[in-house]
Amino acid sequence: MLKKPMTTEELFDKIKGILKEKDKLPEILDYGLGAYRPVPIKTYEFDLKSNLVHGAARGFIWICG
Repeated sequence: MLKKPMTTEELFDKIKGILKEKDKLPEILDYGLGAYRPVPIKTYEFDLKSNLVHGAARGFIWICG
């Protein structure tokens, strides 16, 4: 049981760790930033969206609550 709400940055890091552990993290991803401003996740009602553009400067994964 969590004692405080998980932040968007913590969720990003958790997902990234699981993908890396299962060797599912694309090699093109050379770094990851969890959040510009971490926000506590206080509900289960949110969307996880991603946009990885090969050949471009960056891709995005974001959480919308």
